[in-house]
Amino acid sequence: MRPTETGHATESPIRDRAYSATDYSAVASVTDSPGGEWRTRLSETIARRPVPLHLVGVGSELRKDDAAGLVIVSDLISMLGPAPAPDLKIHGVSSSPERLLSKLSSETGKIVIFDAVEASRDPGDVVFCSLSDTKYGFFATHNVPIRLIPGLAARERDIYLVGVQPGSLEVGEGLTEPVRKSVEQIVAVVAGGLGGKA
Repeated sequence: MRPTETGHATESPIRDRAYSATDYSAVASVTDSPGGEWRTRLSETIARRPVPLHLVGVGSELRKDDAAGLVIVSDLISMLGPAPAPDLKIHGVSSSPERLLSKLSSETGKIVIFDAVEASRDPGDVVFCSLSDTKYGFFATHNVPIRLIPGLAARERDIYLVGVQPGSLEVGEGLTEPVRKSVEQIVAVVAGGLGGKA
């Protein structure tokens, strides 16, 4: 549920549609609406990284907006390369995201995960939060709870989620327009934090 200007709660855009429980469980969900403006928080995380930083996109290319995280990292690698700075690495699309995240959890540094999330907001809205602010979400391709991946739970405060509210999780390719625009904005913020141009 999300509050309206009148204070009354309405169903989220995803809940308004006839999606099954399996559709809904394909994305992570955020327990609260974390404070702070996402652009500022993401830009500062990129620009002021005191330790190695890993950028990871997760999702499914076959479920429309669930591909948002994958498109973000793919666009970033095309623009900046996989290692645009000595202490920053952008990880491309992985056939086993849970294995990659488990491996990264044993390394030093911080992790930023890009994904579609249910945040009870309008399609395309973006949230920035720590992993500890999320409920158990599932990778659509593997059905693995993201917070139950070995090593991640112990490092929740070092792992951030940049989530985009999906407009459609139907089977198919291509992002909806609101989500596509948000993906472009996220890519621009990351590039700007590195001193690049989007």
